[in-house]
Amino acid sequence: MNINDDLVKDWLDKFDSNSEITLLTEIANNNICVSGMIDSILAYHVGEVEIAKDFYKNMWRSQS
Repeated sequence: MNINDDLVKDWLDKFDSNSEITLLTEIANNNICVSGMIDSILAYHVGEVEIAKDFYKNMWRSQS
């Protein structure tokens, strides 16, 4: 399955609707595990909202 704009938009609307720029900045600063973000997007797409939430929480790298 390919990630497309619609999948990302739906996911952003649910989890990060007000902070797309912040999310991109965090990716650029390596504060997000991209594979975890992809897992969250795909889980949300197939209707596994609770699993998507867990992946979303875990995609953030701890800031030491």
